[in-house]
Amino acid sequence: MAILSATPQHQLFTHPTQASLSFLPASIVQLFIMHFATTLALAGVATAFAIEPRAEVKKFPKGTIFDMVLDSSKLQLSDFQKSKAPVLSIDLDDNYGIIKTLAKTKTVLCYFSAGSYEDWRDDKDLFKKGDYGKALDPRWEGEYWINVKSDNVKSIMEKRIIKAKEAGCHGVDPDNVDGYNPEKEGEPPQDGFNYGQTPYVDYIKFLALKAHENDLAIGLKNAVELVGRLVGTVDYAMNEQCHFYNECAAYEVFTDADKAVFNVEYELTECPEPTANTTIVTILKDSNQQVDTLDLPCPESG
Repeated sequence: MAILSATPQHQLFTHPTQASLSFLPASIVQLFIMHFATTLALAGVATAFAIEPRAEVKKFPKGTIFDMVLDSSKLQLSDFQKSKAPVLSIDLDDNYGIIKTLAKTKTVLCYFSAGSYEDWRDDKDLFKKGDYGKALDPRWEGEYWINVKSDNVKSIMEKRIIKAKEAGCHGVDPDNVDGYNPEKEGEPPQDGFNYGQTPYVDYIKFLALKAHENDLAIGLKNAVELVGRLVGTVDYAMNEQCHFYNECAAYEVFTDADKAVFNVEYELTECPEPTANTTIVTILKDSNQQVDTLDLPCPESG
């Protein structure tokens, strides 16, 4: 049987006083009171400096199923929700208003161009004249390679990453980070700044740092030449046409690290044969590269 106390519950634990401890020797009383005061002080410090637990950055193990839609003008939120793919890469700006809802049932990667100035984006006026160089392929009108060494560019991209977190994204899918490549063999880098691979490695590491600070995953988009230098920095790889260009074997290091490799093919009409020692999830998209439909991945990975 429980013994009930006549003392109100809130009075059971009060600060000890000389009177309440009069049955003890004076020296013991002083030690008890000092210990009690120290305990309360430490508790106050702990409360003042309490830190909320940091959200874990999303993991993408090899073989993760995905889909990518960059032009969603023909699709509704319900279309994305019905997709069989658990991971979706969609445009950050175009889908900003639905991402929080979609992220309740899907893992959302938010696409933005980290390597080009686009003259239709809301933040286009933040770029300075020296922040962008040569135009991209004529198919992508209004896009120009950006200066990956520019502090202003880095500030703009950090704002985009923060925007992705505020939107509710689980990760970011930054595109156009291979401006070090020439348009044709023997020509200078296509970015117009004559930068080699190392400035791009440094730039992607900067983006990854900012993404992880905001609890977002980040991928390496194309830039096959950099996979060995960045597999430990990013959380997944996103490639376009590694089968068509015979580049899929380079992603073996991602498979070995148990990190997903997502691949989109535009020129193939049938699913390709798997690549040895490499787990790659491939989706076939229309050759117009509008990437405006939801599709199922090829049945076999690799």
